[in-house]
Amino acid sequence: MLMWVVPAFATETSKPASSSTATSTETKTLSSSTTKTSGASEENASQGSADAKAALILDASFSMLEEDADGPRIDAAKKATHELIDSLPDTAQMGLFAYGAQESNAPDNREAGCRDIQRLVPVGEIDKQEFGSAIDGLTPKGYTPMGNALREAADELGDEGERSIILVSDGIDTCAPPEVCDVAKELAGEGVDLTIHTVGFKADEEARAELECIAEAGGGQFLEAADASSLAESLKFLAQRGVVKYQTAGTPFEFADNPEDAKWLGEGQYLTTVTPDRTSKTDRYFRFSVPPRHHGRVVFTPVLQGDAMWEDTEVKVEPAEVTNEGDPACGEFPGSWGETASGGPGFGIGSAYASMKRTDDEDMECDMSDILVKMHISNSRDEVAEDVPIEVGIFYEPIPGEEQADEWEERRISSAGEYQEEMPIENPQPISGGTGFNDAVEISEGTYSDHIVPGEFKFFKIPVTYGQRPVIRAKTPPSVARNADDIAFGVKDPLRNGVAGNKLIFFDDAVESDPETANQYVWYGSDTPYQGDYYVWFGMGWVSEGYGIAGVDQPFEFEVLLDGEPANGGPDWTPTHENGPEPSDEPIKFDAADSAATTSASQEESDDDQEVNASSDEQDGGFGLVPTLLGGLLVLLLIAAAVVFFIVRKQRGNWQ
Repeated sequence: MLMWVVPAFATETSKPASSSTATSTETKTLSSSTTKTSGASEENASQGSADAKAALILDASFSMLEEDADGPRIDAAKKATHELIDSLPDTAQMGLFAYGAQESNAPDNREAGCRDIQRLVPVGEIDKQEFGSAIDGLTPKGYTPMGNALREAADELGDEGERSIILVSDGIDTCAPPEVCDVAKELAGEGVDLTIHTVGFKADEEARAELECIAEAGGGQFLEAADASSLAESLKFLAQRGVVKYQTAGTPFEFADNPEDAKWLGEGQYLTTVTPDRTSKTDRYFRFSVPPRHHGRVVFTPVLQGDAMWEDTEVKVEPAEVTNEGDPACGEFPGSWGETASGGPGFGIGSAYASMKRTDDEDMECDMSDILVKMHISNSRDEVAEDVPIEVGIFYEPIPGEEQADEWEERRISSAGEYQEEMPIENPQPISGGTGFNDAVEISEGTYSDHIVPGEFKFFKIPVTYGQRPVIRAKTPPSVARNADDIAFGVKDPLRNGVAGNKLIFFDDAVESDPETANQYVWYGSDTPYQGDYYVWFGMGWVSEGYGIAGVDQPFEFEVLLDGEPANGGPDWTPTHENGPEPSDEPIKFDAADSAATTSASQEESDDDQEVNASSDEQDGGFGLVPTLLGGLLVLLLIAAAVVFFIVRKQRGNWQ
């Protein structure tokens, strides 16, 4: 509704906790798409955020002088509006309108009174001081021109992006025509991205009916409030923004019900949607091929992300069995790692894993063209999870030669330990993170600031090479929504394995974490063996219904650095996250170059090492080549001497 992203307005199950009454008449719910191609830019990552805005319309008609809200109604409205503005981050896009504050409500002043509509603060990033001064300067006097006020607010909001109007009134429109409900229908019909909400403050039955009509026609919600506190809660509730959902990506495919119908998936990312089993586990199948001198790795990421409020759902993804149908003696299935997704970003987003490995020299060239995977996907919770997206990544990990692998192992640092240096988190650069792995915003070493709402993820990625490890430290101020909140954060490697993480738990105090990092540098044979993009993620936990407001942005800051130095510590390979080829009815075919690629790469890496060593010798005094030349000359002299000796002996023998 307000601020920067596609709003997903609260439903009847998520009403403001302290409001005396709240009635939902929502007829239109907007949510972000669940599919999106990979490679999104930073602009795409924040799509729907920078252009979402809202306009607040306050009633300053004569009736707001009634003293039945622990004082004049207008004072309660001012107090509630101040509380709303104080709760919003400075980057919230909001404008302020009022009607009835300039012209009297005298019968002979109706024409002027019905034109009495002020734009007190233009729509834009909130200047809280300007907002406060404008609110405090209101003095109720006149008429209630609701319809024309809606039109002026809509004009100010423009035609693009997510737009919301929140109208607060204690009575009916006294300036019709135009009929205010007709105006709401007219405005809502001009575009799906405009939503109109209403709050009835001390409203009688006739006023409630009209405000409900406006909200229903405008696709929004009607709420009631009886005092300053409940009015403030209603305004905060309507000023919430919705959760921006994880943007999935991948070539579409479907699991088969039996092995005979299972299709082959190639290297890359795939996407399917399933309804998990409830009472039994159904077998689901697909196939893939693995080129010679490579391991086959499969990563399954279930995407179960509810809205901001707690939902008792889960999805369990289990790779039950992986077999080589073409040559059962070729390769090894070392077991799998299942994943139970609960849909709560406060617990992060996990993946399940399966592999088909080549274990010895005899396995390097054997047939792995027909690897069959059997899956189980189930749900045991009360709430049934339907249409759960699952991303499947197929990776071909090259196997280095034994000599090269041993050389890397000799130079591997077994433990890097904790990171001990200072990370002050100063002068952060504002940034808008992506929704997940596929649209993660690329960053470099530095300090950044962003914001997040309950039920949401923010993703970033940073390139990491062998010899390095990413380190992250995070902090957040006291809860803006005054909830007991938490933000989980961590780092995942290119195959989505978790390598570090922690959680910020906060309420009325600011909190910050210690530096978090992997225990080892990225290196072949370590717990973090893959170079490539490492994902820095944040996820804010759900809000339990009735225990707080969910859609208020919580700011956070974090610092990222790379510890260690780049080095030759593994194969020249980075996992690909491009969409895979279309599913096939036949095994994936590989060129001869594919089988030779790893051997060639290993030889190049060995040659590179020799060049580096030679270069190092030259740098150490410039005599690196001299011993080699002298040694070669000595060998030649010895050979020559031996030849001469042999000839002389032979000649002597002939003489004898």
